[in-house]
Amino acid sequence: MHGVWAEDVKDFAIKAKETQDFTAFGLFRNGFTTALTADGSAIFSTHTLIGGGTQANNGTAALTPTSFNTAIVNLLEQKDQSGVVRGNSPAVLLVPPALWKHAREITDSALIADSGNNNVNVYRSALGITVWTSNWLGAVAGGSDTAWFLLATRHGFTRVIRQGLETALTDWRYSNNLTYRYQANFREAYFCADYAGSYGSDGTA
Repeated sequence: MHGVWAEDVKDFAIKAKETQDFTAFGLFRNGFTTALTADGSAIFSTHTLIGGGTQANNGTAALTPTSFNTAIVNLLEQKDQSGVVRGNSPAVLLVPPALWKHAREITDSALIADSGNNNVNVYRSALGITVWTSNWLGAVAGGSDTAWFLLATRHGFTRVIRQGLETALTDWRYSNNLTYRYQANFREAYFCADYAGSYGSDGTA
């Protein structure tokens, strides 16, 4: 009556998708602390390599053209666990909503951002980097309004779908109070097996 049932089902589906996204982006929200890679270190931290030495894929600089270039160089010169320089090509700049406008200015302006000079913005055409944002990265969702991330075309962030979203409706005849029961569930896992191909800065400096 009055479309209540249809609206409830629609809201249920939206909430399920939001739950998936919230859980998945937890890898980035907690990437500097409790979200770990296979080596037992935080995803964005200094990693001890199997063959000796270390490799950092984290920073503290706020998002600027200069810090963005630092992240690009880090990806290009980044070693994986076996000590091989991967030469990762940057593909995605991932930011919270508060940084989306600034990120687009850095990557898509005709001239270099935050400068009084008429320098050509090399990031616009040379690299083809895509800016992505998510409401599950910002401070409102338990993340940060200053942290930003750069991902290469090859990275270790993985989503495993163990069971897709399934729904079931229990008829009112099987209830104690003549009501229908609508249920749904899914099983997914999210993890970052390898830090290589990713760079994160908490943007605090």
